[in-house]
Amino acid sequence: MDQEHQFNPKTIALYSVGLLGGSIGLALKESGYKGTIIGLSSPNSLKVATSLGCIDEGYSYDELSTIIDRVDVIFLCSPIIAIKETLQKLSQLNLPKGLIVTDIGSTKSSITKVAQNTLPDHVVFIGGHPMAGSEKSGPAASDPYLFENAIYVLTPTEEKSEKLSKPFAQFLRQYLGCRSIFLDPAIHDTIAATVSHIPHMLAVALVNLAQTVDETTEGTLDLAAGGFRDLTRIASAPYKMWHDIFLTNKETIKPLLDKCIESLIAMKENLDKDALGAAFDSAAETRSNIPLHNKGFISPLHEVLVIVKDQPGIISTISTKLAEEEINIKDIEILKLREGEGGTLLLGFESFDIASQAIDVLNRIGFSARERV
Repeated sequence: MDQEHQFNPKTIALYSVGLLGGSIGLALKESGYKGTIIGLSSPNSLKVATSLGCIDEGYSYDELSTIIDRVDVIFLCSPIIAIKETLQKLSQLNLPKGLIVTDIGSTKSSITKVAQNTLPDHVVFIGGHPMAGSEKSGPAASDPYLFENAIYVLTPTEEKSEKLSKPFAQFLRQYLGCRSIFLDPAIHDTIAATVSHIPHMLAVALVNLAQTVDETTEGTLDLAAGGFRDLTRIASAPYKMWHDIFLTNKETIKPLLDKCIESLIAMKENLDKDALGAAFDSAAETRSNIPLHNKGFISPLHEVLVIVKDQPGIISTISTKLAEEEINIKDIEILKLREGEGGTLLLGFESFDIASQAIDVLNRIGFSARERV
């Protein structure tokens, strides 16, 4: 393979075939990838992934050494700490020349450092972070359209990875339908901490504050709907999902959290001075400049993905049924439509409650609909 001009892997390995690994496999298959997809995972995950067609071959984790010599690309789809451990494991194996190792971890600096310090020079590491997910988990929740139109961050750090990153991004675009952007790992982690990690911490803090107040002021939680529920919807995510993120990005999060605390203290002082206007005006102006359809670390609209068949009137059916329930669609987009098969519609709603109601209606009438996380 001429690595400077093309990227056409014949064998891809998915290490840990859960939601993301399984969805990568299904997306590759649905998009016409003709190579072999190998899955490495637990016995139950392999059984489910094989039955769904996510993978062609399945092996246990401890069989990595037996298949790695015929692999062109390996996607590490585990949680962050497990990804770092797998990089260490890979470094102990006889890896084929030109092997590309990539990952799907939500923080990049610590993973990249392990890769740089452990992988041999003849192996290329390209860090990755797809901005896609679901409230569900496991290979049974695999979705071939999970990555369509989503942002897929790539963090190449060396000349050899930078040379391959654009062909790799084109491959992801062709087979996963995502849009790649390139960031330095440290910049990625700073942005993620600012617009994702700290907002999650603040959402948790606000919900816990409401709970504390409710203990002495009964009825607080009963009235915590509307804006409060929208603002804090991300607080529902289980800590298990966030442990590795906070552990590996804490040195970036802490100074930014200090700045957030300083901002709150300043607002507290300005509350006494009746001088909050400037902060509100600045926030309103800044927020108005955020692209409405931006799909980054946190989506501004409450979005719902609907898997549809390729048949006349399908969009009309969906919009009519929602209109009958007085549910207003704020935005609608066809992410991808495969002639004769189908694709995915992206519907945008103004609140979590309305999106949830739409999901209930659509699932009730036979569509597969879920919130886009």
